[in-house]
Amino acid sequence: MDFIIDGNAYLNVALSVTRSILYKDKGVGKKYYVNDIFNEGKYILKEEVKLQFKKFCINYLGSLIAPVGNKLDRVHLVFDSRSWRKEYITKAFERNLFDSEVAPVKFEYKGNRKKDDKIYLFFEYFQNEIIPALIRETNINYYRIPGTEGDDIIAFLCEKIESDILAYTVDGDLKQLVYNKDKNIILIYPKQMSKHKKLFVPKELHPDLADDEDDNFFSLTESHIVEPSMSKTIKILKNKDYFEYVVDPVTEIFTKIFRGDKKDNIPKLYKMTPTKTNKLILDIKKDYGNSSIDLLDNLDKDFVSYIVEKISILNKINDLNKLHNIQKHFIFNAKIIRLSSSLFPEKIKTLLEKDLESKTFSSFDNKRFSNIKNNLSII
Repeated sequence: MDFIIDGNAYLNVALSVTRSILYKDKGVGKKYYVNDIFNEGKYILKEEVKLQFKKFCINYLGSLIAPVGNKLDRVHLVFDSRSWRKEYITKAFERNLFDSEVAPVKFEYKGNRKKDDKIYLFFEYFQNEIIPALIRETNINYYRIPGTEGDDIIAFLCEKIESDILAYTVDGDLKQLVYNKDKNIILIYPKQMSKHKKLFVPKELHPDLADDEDDNFFSLTESHIVEPSMSKTIKILKNKDYFEYVVDPVTEIFTKIFRGDKKDNIPKLYKMTPTKTNKLILDIKKDYGNSSIDLLDNLDKDFVSYIVEKISILNKINDLNKLHNIQKHFIFNAKIIRLSSSLFPEKIKTLLEKDLESKTFSSFDNKRFSNIKNNLSII
C-alpha cells in the first residue's frame, strides 16, 4: 500500500500547532521571526521556533505513519507550486465565457482566504532543511511540480500507482478520489475543528488477490497470505480513533459541479438549488450509476447533452442560447472541480507525465525514519 500525504495540509497543521505552542512561550514572544542580519530586508525563523517546528513535523509525520507503518511500501509527500486554475478561471471571466447570476464582479480563485505574509518562512525552512533529510534518510518520495497544484499531483498519483492507496489531507475536494475502478483509495483527515479524526472510504472495496483466490489456497504466495487487505487497514485506523464515513462519489462530484464552491468563488449553475441538484443527481444515479463519473471525465457529448436537457426540464428553459450557456458553464465547472487528468489542460497533464516519467518510486525506510525521531540532530 502507498501513502500519499498532502504536504500543504500536513505543514498547515504543523505550523498551526507550533505557533500555538510558541505563542504561550513568553521567552519566544509574539513574533516567530527576526530580521536576517546577513540579508537586509529579509527575515528568518527564530532558532527556538525552528527547533519546535522541526520536532513537531517529525513527530506528527510519525503519528500519521504509525498506525499502518508496517503495511506501507512507499510514502509520497506532495506540495503545491502554482495554481493554473486561478489563471484559467480569471481568463474565462475576462472573456465572458458564460453568464452567471452569482459570478462575482471581480473574480479571484480562492479569493476568500486570508494569508500570513511571513508564513512562507516555515515553508522555506521545511523545504531547505527537513525535506532533504527525509529524502536522504527515509527514501520518501517528494513532489513539487512548477505550474501545478498539490491536488493535481495527488489525483495523478492515484491514477498511476497500481497498489491500494491511503491519502492524508484536510481538503474536502479530495474525497472524490475514493472512486477508482482498479484499486482501493481511502482518505484520512485530522481533527481540526471537529471532535474526531475522519476516515473516508468508498461504498465498496475491491477485493485484494488473497480475497480473489480464497478457493485456491495453494495458488497463494506468501505475500498474499501475510499482506492485509484494505478492509483490515480500515479496521486498524478505526481502532486508532478514526471515524468512518462512506463516500457516495456521484453525489460528491456532481453536487459540487452543480452547486459551485463558495470558498473558491466558483459559481453554481443557473438556478440549481439544493432541491433541484438532489433531484438531478438521483436521475444520474438511476440512469448511469458510477459510470457517470467516467462519462464526465471524458466529457462524453451524449452525457453532457443529457445533463443540459435535465437542467432545462428542471428550470423550464427553452431558450437555446441560455441552454448553450449552461452547457459551457457545466463543462467549465467540471474542469475546475473534477480531479481527473483527462480534464486537466494539456500543458498541466504534460508536466505531470514528464515529472513522473523521470521518477523511480522509492520504498520507505521506516527503521531509518525512527532513527530521525530519536535523533533530530540528523536534520
